[in-house]
Amino acid sequence: MDIKELKFLKVAIEKHPVSGMNLEYLEKRNAIAALFLDQSGEKALFVKQYRPGFKGELLEIPAGIMEDDEDPMNTLLRELREETGFEKEDYNFLYIPKKSLILSPGCSTETLYIFIVQLKDNNIKPKNLKLDDGEILDNHWIYLNEIEEMTTDFKTIFSLNLYKTLKK
Repeated sequence: MDIKELKFLKVAIEKHPVSGMNLEYLEKRNAIAALFLDQSGEKALFVKQYRPGFKGELLEIPAGIMEDDEDPMNTLLRELREETGFEKEDYNFLYIPKKSLILSPGCSTETLYIFIVQLKDNNIKPKNLKLDDGEILDNHWIYLNEIEEMTTDFKTIFSLNLYKTLKK
């Protein structure tokens, strides 16, 4: 594949400010992710989808890439609607980040905003998903105490531990 064809990544090189050595990294758009809890706070909605870096299906929290100059909150609302079928009026915000997290500063410019939301009522039914072309995913409500046995996805485990810390 020609590097010019890459859609989400751009290879970049920067000179180290002291040594002058070439430093390679990827320019990648920022992203959001959300721990989406049910009304009781005992289950969360997880997405199962194929991930090429993992070379298989992965169970993770809903997430998505921010469009150019898009506000993280707007990205969150769009991605939750697309991947879960729930609208803003269906859930409450339990945690809104003040800053994004730096994911891998040695090799990527990507940062991640983690949100925690909770469904107002378990009787609310999601609308049809609005998936991107070629996107295939399944949603699963899973008890929080089971998730660490089912995935090693960083953003999922981090958001789960953040929620546990906030509950204390």
